[in-house]
Amino acid sequence: MQKKLIIAIAMAGLALAPTLAHADAQARKITIAGDPCTIPQAKALADAFTKKTGVEVVLVPGKCRTGVSEVLDGKADIGLATFNFDKSNLDKSLIDTVVGKAPIVMVVNKANPVNNLSQANLKAILAGKIRNWKEVGGKDVEIKNVYLQPCVVETMSYQAEHYGHDINRLNPEKPGNPVAGTNTLVEQDEAAIGMQLYGHESLNVKVLTVDGNLPDAKSFPAKYAFYEDYNIVTKGEPSGAVKEYIDFALGEEGQKILASIKHIPLKRIR
Repeated sequence: MQKKLIIAIAMAGLALAPTLAHADAQARKITIAGDPCTIPQAKALADAFTKKTGVEVVLVPGKCRTGVSEVLDGKADIGLATFNFDKSNLDKSLIDTVVGKAPIVMVVNKANPVNNLSQANLKAILAGKIRNWKEVGGKDVEIKNVYLQPCVVETMSYQAEHYGHDINRLNPEKPGNPVAGTNTLVEQDEAAIGMQLYGHESLNVKVLTVDGNLPDAKSFPAKYAFYEDYNIVTKGEPSGAVKEYIDFALGEEGQKILASIKHIPLKRIR
């Protein structure tokens, strides 16, 4: 009788094993929702994180600012956003962790002779007080402003200058990926100037310095102060594989990855 009982318990354990293994597999998978401004960084982090931990990371790209709504609706474990959050405006169920700083740069066509703008001239361009490139050392052609990325455009409106109501804007024929769209319009028009998160600019555009500076760990924020936070948002306190991912992003390896794609790490890296 005792022998039969032992066999029965063993069989039950074997039957349960696949279920437990399936549950563990489910727990070792996380879904991250983001947008064109956040998914490239997430992919770089996710590839390294999966290689190190074996946790599968599913990236779900969407329109600008959809990452936070996806996690709030329970459709993703993590929502990404490049934005300087007013924490008081976040849903009380959400936890925001800043893992890096995403600098904003101005990009122009490679044929544009202008390489640098003073901060005063940049503000005057945004305000519509400077309208021709010749006023800042360029050719005699009207400046065309490419402002496609909502979060970047909003951030620059209060970190730099409010936009003039009648500035000359250059828009794509059809809406699409605003990061790629910014690069394309600037590549195609010598008079264009666009805003881009540093690291998202194409090889066929030129990044302008501001007062002679590009954003890096040495110039930020005293000499170059245009940036957004790179936010990882969760519903409630992160745990399990989600917490592992956030810890990885904040750790030495994750911070090096962010620095390699021109973001500013939060911690000094060796």
